[in-house]
Amino acid sequence: MTQTLVRLLPLLLLAPLAFADELKPIAGVFAAEPVPNSPTMTASGLAWWDGKLIVADRVPKLYRAHTPPDGWAEFKQVTHPVGAAAHPDGSLIISEKQPDGLHRIAKIAKDGKDVSLAESKVGFPKGTKGGVGSPHFVACHPNGTIYWSGFPDAGTRYLLPGTTEVLQGEPRIVHTYGLGLSPDHRWLYVASKIPNPDQRGVWRYPVDDAGKLGQGEPFILIGKFTTTHLKDLPPAADNSPSLTGWIGRCQGLAVDRLGYVYVGGAESHHSGAAVAVFTPDGKALAAMITGVPRNISGLAFGAADGKTLYVTGAGEYKLHQVKLPVPGEVFRAPEAK
Repeated sequence: MTQTLVRLLPLLLLAPLAFADELKPIAGVFAAEPVPNSPTMTASGLAWWDGKLIVADRVPKLYRAHTPPDGWAEFKQVTHPVGAAAHPDGSLIISEKQPDGLHRIAKIAKDGKDVSLAESKVGFPKGTKGGVGSPHFVACHPNGTIYWSGFPDAGTRYLLPGTTEVLQGEPRIVHTYGLGLSPDHRWLYVASKIPNPDQRGVWRYPVDDAGKLGQGEPFILIGKFTTTHLKDLPPAADNSPSLTGWIGRCQGLAVDRLGYVYVGGAESHHSGAAVAVFTPDGKALAAMITGVPRNISGLAFGAADGKTLYVTGAGEYKLHQVKLPVPGEVFRAPEAK
């Protein structure tokens, strides 16, 4: 036994170092680029699922499947694709939102068959509880709870595992878009592109062991941050040191394994869009990602190691990607263990 431990000791000592190298925190300025062979899409949500990236393309009304490095295929035709998220049971969760029509959250199996989990044939008025609301992007808790944002005004809603009653996060924050969980799954982050520039940013809701949300609170307000400490970042078109010169409104959101929060800019009125990356405490701007669509829609980590951040645009854009030093939080899935 002693000889065995002696032989294993060097490996045991090196293992933490290798793990630390793998999870080097993101810092500085990164540049994204178009994915090879990507079609031009009017895309929304996206998720890494079953070894491929699933992307909602709203104009042809279908979910596309991208297999790196350059493979593309049609995955499923639907009424009005919006969000996508991998569920811990191996299925894909999607959201659909047809104006004055079908609103629903559905589960899709690997063979393409789907079942509705919550739906309505008409949109729910502002403030209405108990309905699917205006479902947009989707996120899944490891225990099976399904969360979705509400754009423009239905707030953040969710289904606990094995239930059919739709619950609503309080307060009901309007214009919510991207959302994601912290690595310990104790917080749900939700990006709001609310028209009031003083309130744009990320809210967070505490999450209990069952997946239920507590009272939400402001977490990151974009207007409070500057970019002058990022020396390799070119100035925004308005030459302002404020982060709003790059980000404008907030849409896509993702979280990495170390808890850093990624927020995609949209409808940026001064310069092009970018992705801003904040430290886990929400107090510092750690990195910026440029070279992305001007009007970012969604963000999702993917590829075999989980270290590629994919970026969609809400206009006519190709899918973009950037390789990063840390994988996304979603890659606690079986394929990435």
